[in-house]
Amino acid sequence: MKFSHFLYGLLLLSLSTCNQPLNKRALLVLGDSNGEREGWVYQLQQLRGGGPLVNTSISGNTVAYKYDGGDRLNTLSQLTPYLRKGYAEMGTIDEILIGLGTNDCKVRFGQNADDIAANLGKVLDGINTFFADRGQDAPRIVILSPPPLDDTDVVEEFKGATACTKAVTEAYRTLATSRGHCYVDLTTKPGTSVLAHSYDGIHFKQEGYVLLAEAVLDACY
Repeated sequence: MKFSHFLYGLLLLSLSTCNQPLNKRALLVLGDSNGEREGWVYQLQQLRGGGPLVNTSISGNTVAYKYDGGDRLNTLSQLTPYLRKGYAEMGTIDEILIGLGTNDCKVRFGQNADDIAANLGKVLDGINTFFADRGQDAPRIVILSPPPLDDTDVVEEFKGATACTKAVTEAYRTLATSRGHCYVDLTTKPGTSVLAHSYDGIHFKQEGYVLLAEAVLDACY
């Protein structure tokens, strides 16, 4: 009976979140260069008509790898500060959107999709622990695949990244499905057509970021 009551409570929480207007939801974004400045996060904010948002996207950011300079671009290491920042600026966090994985596919990190997905699993565990320690339910989580990438003419550190991001996409799908999180497969929609709006095979012009933002809305909202 207690277990049934628990499931019922989760259902009510899910329904209340889904019924809340999107522009009223407090969103925390964990992302990389494709999410900063006027990237997909900015375009999503425009499409939803504004609302509370903390965007921690930063160029070079990884799920859990460390550069020579330390942990600044390691999301797993920075997770607690990111979550605290969300609370400090918004007072609550309704949803966490995670758009990471492209930088993890750099040659220097080994381009191992299973390791990258396992690291994302650690981030998800860290989110659950953060909220459990505070006696709160974890927010809704939306996971984005890395955007389509064309490594035929990119800087050396991204050689081989096309195959890596495709493998990460499938590994993320398995992870998101197993944990019940909404998943945005950017390799399916907008798919490789978005590369027509890329200027370096990795990043995009405004039109491309609009397509990525629309894909997020279509898949999970």
